[in-house]
Amino acid sequence: MTPESRTDRLPVAVVGGGAIGPRHAQAYAATGRTDLVGVVDTVAERARAFAAEYDTAAFTSVDELLSATAPRLVSVATPPGSHLDVARELLDAGTSIIVEKPPVLSLAQLDRLADLDERSAGSVSVVFQHRFGSGAVRARELLRGGELGTPYFVLCETSWYRARSYFDPEWRGTWSGEGGGPTLGHGIHQIDLMLHLLGPWRTVDASTFRLDRPVEFEDVSLATVVFENGAVGSVINSLLSPRELTRVRIDTSEGSLEVNHLYGYSDRDWTFYPVPGGAQSLTPGADAGRDSAASGDLWSRTAGEDLPSNHEAQLARLVDDVLAGRTHEATVASSRPTMEFVTALYASAFTGRPVDRAELVPGHPFYDRLDGGLAQPEIDEIVVSGRRPS
Repeated sequence: MTPESRTDRLPVAVVGGGAIGPRHAQAYAATGRTDLVGVVDTVAERARAFAAEYDTAAFTSVDELLSATAPRLVSVATPPGSHLDVARELLDAGTSIIVEKPPVLSLAQLDRLADLDERSAGSVSVVFQHRFGSGAVRARELLRGGELGTPYFVLCETSWYRARSYFDPEWRGTWSGEGGGPTLGHGIHQIDLMLHLLGPWRTVDASTFRLDRPVEFEDVSLATVVFENGAVGSVINSLLSPRELTRVRIDTSEGSLEVNHLYGYSDRDWTFYPVPGGAQSLTPGADAGRDSAASGDLWSRTAGEDLPSNHEAQLARLVDDVLAGRTHEATVASSRPTMEFVTALYASAFTGRPVDRAELVPGHPFYDRLDGGLAQPEIDEIVVSGRRPS
């Protein structure tokens, strides 16, 4: 992008008028620096209703959108199974995109997306908004800088509730439509945050279970992870939890750093419990601008604006990046460790052995498909019985 092509406002569009698409439209509007030039949905009535709400044009295909408008950034908020095809059409036209989670359904698709990104005049970003809240930004800096000590153990938990009716749409609950269960479609946000804070992982050992929901995959998964830095962790994903909770906890040589929230956090959702008698006195939940200003603790010294982790946080940064011609942080490459982790979890659960990250290359049975090419009755036996293959 040349300096002459930059403007103060960015023409944007949204593909997908379901539950997530309007969140993107709202987030773009909140920046005050975008013009929503169109929305797309294959269901004409839904496209018109979406467009009417945001006073823009309605289209029923990407081709119609691109023929009538010239967005520089487009949100892809369609069902996961369609992401790659929609992305290809937009990238072939040289348009930058941001793809909702999960970005695609396999590592093979992710590598194809990376290839499309490389050949396009546009660029690809992925929705992982929990990286962009101020709590995670500071936590990452403090952990990477060693101020919080040596990481020992992490607990990454996504305990959510989705009723059986949630799976009524025909694409939900299927490998072809959703690509996977709560590990891929829900817990992936917290898995990404965990890896963003802790760094590269080495080995995953996992089990998956189908206890109640009408799906082809799991409704609960449990995993143990070993990180390259020597830390270990436990990862829990569930769609059967009426008392919903999202948590990442990191125990270090200096204390326990923890964020508890549901679908997005603010600074007040973070806490740090120092080891008894330790030197640290970190209270992320305090009012960093007032209550703890006089204490001189580490959190107050690093505090800034409290930016919640939501679509607004990431899309505001993305709009700035596109307008300035910068690469956005949540690239395809930076998302690969997260998709590798998800892949390893399924591979471990369905083969009954630990999986190393280094294994996940073309030719691996789970590289092309998260079901590993197993027949559905084989998967059913594993997830329903709860017994791992020997």
